[in-house]
Amino acid sequence: MLTELFPPDVGGSPVLFEAIYSRLRNTAVVVLADNKAATRPVAVRRDAAALTVVRRPLATARWGIRDPRAFFNHARVALEARKLGSRGEVIVHCGRALPEGVAAWISRRFGGPAYLCWAHGEDIATALQSREFTWLMTRVYRRAAANIANSHSTRRMLEALGMPPDQIHVIHPGVDVQRFRPDTDVDLRARFAADGRIVLLSVGRLQRRKGHDLAIEAVSRLSPSVPLSYLIAGDGAERAHLEGLVARHRLQDRVHFLGQVPARDLPRYYAACDIFLLPNRIDEGDVEGFGIVFLEAAATGRPTIGGRSGGVPEAVLDGETGRLVSGTDANELAAVIRDLASSPEKRHAMGAAGRDRVCRSFTWESAASRVSEVHSEIAARERTGS
Repeated sequence: MLTELFPPDVGGSPVLFEAIYSRLRNTAVVVLADNKAATRPVAVRRDAAALTVVRRPLATARWGIRDPRAFFNHARVALEARKLGSRGEVIVHCGRALPEGVAAWISRRFGGPAYLCWAHGEDIATALQSREFTWLMTRVYRRAAANIANSHSTRRMLEALGMPPDQIHVIHPGVDVQRFRPDTDVDLRARFAADGRIVLLSVGRLQRRKGHDLAIEAVSRLSPSVPLSYLIAGDGAERAHLEGLVARHRLQDRVHFLGQVPARDLPRYYAACDIFLLPNRIDEGDVEGFGIVFLEAAATGRPTIGGRSGGVPEAVLDGETGRLVSGTDANELAAVIRDLASSPEKRHAMGAAGRDRVCRSFTWESAASRVSEVHSEIAARERTGS
């Protein structure tokens, strides 16, 4: 597994990769994870899952192959992949086409092992901003033995690049339903739910497409007759802008920035809220490929509000497990918040439906089983030369 994104990095992709690749059965997994500060390999053995994490300085200043420094780094990682392939039946799994997939592509062209690539949506949207990156990404996906899309929305993006449908496998992210559950300790509510306040929660990087600014605008349009506290967990480039919005609307008593919440504490914050929201939108091509946070909130029995774009409609069933909004209309979002805030019955019904759906269809065990199936299919083809 080649990836720049692996715990202790934060975000959906690191969570996904560790959750799935630590659950693969009957498969020895070596993760080559990025460590820019690494001066020598550091291996961490997890015997229960036959998973070894080896830190390498994988990152490049640029993804392209025209930059000599980037090309040298890709070639170095490709050589490592080629050596792994010489040890027997090895398949390289790439966290993304760019940059990780470039090394696997180069290795394959020179007789290295077969590889598969993950696609998340936002990574494709980013590469499409550059003609060179679009060309390179397309070549990487095309030469892959298989591509895994995190949603049907991302699958359509791959198809638009010319990838054959039978080369694309949709495997949704999952959630640990034992870790995220309704009966998690909720002592945090006492800090934010005084005077019967409804607690809203957002979890995610502070970037424009997540829609934190729209949520703040919506809160500003709710009268004091709707008492609430809005908690924002996460950090990022938009922090100063969002704090400015809060100050402009004088919402310091209603909106609270929590910063980066440790992963071990996230279940408690989900359990402490009444409504989870992340009214995402497409921002200059940047799109939410799926949204693991919606599953985490649903597993905790909380109704969710998400944007009607990207893969989020696959994570949130509108009217059943939560509500979908345009992601651009503050009045629309305020009305949805007001409706859920005023109806404990509706919140409970949506939360229960969300928990049931996650337990049935979105576990990490199920996702890992599907990845194993794809891996086995590729291995069988490689053995027979078909």
